[in-house]
Amino acid sequence: MKIAGIVVHSLPEHLDAVQLQMAQLPGVEVHGGSDNGKLVVTIEHDEHYEITDSITKISAIDGVLSAAMVYQHAENIPSEQEATL
Repeated sequence: MKIAGIVVHSLPEHLDAVQLQMAQLPGVEVHGGSDNGKLVVTIEHDEHYEITDSITKISAIDGVLSAAMVYQHAENIPSEQEATL
């Protein structure tokens, strides 16, 4: 499991549309924000490249000025079979 925390800065007038589009991306969750267009977002995926892909997709949303990773964590979660050994 890989988790990244990112800060997204969008144009304030696009804030609602940006949040709606990010909500459609798998593993992406908006935790809060401000009226000036800044959002606190987490991304959870199984692979590092999926996090990078999600940040790229967020950056391409109309109205997004920047998306910057500020935190990343990775850990191995054992499968059910491994957990019973």
